Amino acid sequence: PFISMVLFGKRKSELWHLQIDLAAGNEHPTDEKFPWALLRLHTDQYLKKKGKLSQAERDLRLGALIHEHDSNSKDIAMAACAYAMSPQAVRAALNVELNVSPVTYIGLYSYLQAFVAANHCNKDAVSDLEAQWARDLIPYATPGAAAPGRYLQGVTALLGNGNLPSLNLLPEFAVLARRAFVDFSSHLEGLKLKCEWSAAHASVSWLSALLDRPSATSSSRLGPEQLLDIQFPNWRIWAAWRPNTGRLRLL
Repeated sequence: PFISMVLFGKRKSELWHLQIDLAAGNEHPTDEKFPWALLRLHTDQYLKKKGKLSQAERDLRLGALIHEHDSNSKDIAMAACAYAMSPQAVRAALNVELNVSPVTYIGLYSYLQAFVAANHCNKDAVSDLEAQWARDLIPYATPGAAAPGRYLQGVTALLGNGNLPSLNLLPEFAVLARRAFVDFSSHLEGLKLKCEWSAAHASVSWLSALLDRPSATSSSRLGPEQLLDIQFPNWRIWAAWRPNTGRLRLL
């Protein structure tokens, strides 16, 4: 009754957006109590009201619903729609440029959760490897100026612990990594120009650990050092920087 009162006279799609957000509450696809069945029910009801649709028409409508949903909860929309979409349509909805804001990386947390949702609902669209990477990167998804560095910290940690021959096996993660390297480098240059050395040290402190670990010797796997050498060649200079942090705070 409450939903009917709020949305009286409005589009069915608006009702759907409200219904799935209310159904999910504060839960996300990685949570044990995430309401998969209830979200699917709301989408089933939405599609039933649209009559007989071809797969292409269904992809178009559901893709639009995901695109229109709030940027901080697109994972909820993906969880509600992916089961009824073609793998190609799901991949299109997961385009990183449409989901993660430049510089601030707002939307990254929801984007990673959306990979988990898509894998759960449509395994032909998102591989188990992609879903696992998304799960493992979620703790590093923090928006703001430090976001690119945090994301890269997560990527290098996964490369160091895994056996991935190429980041190209994870295309959207690779695109985001390339963007993050550019943004991370620009962020550090900005801190240098403003002489904000404490902030700079905090931003690069995670690189130091990579100098102390054995480099990957196998040509069949991509190590974090290899990725950094290609995308961020001066990383070793930053990693070797061990300033007196007490003095930095006085600058």
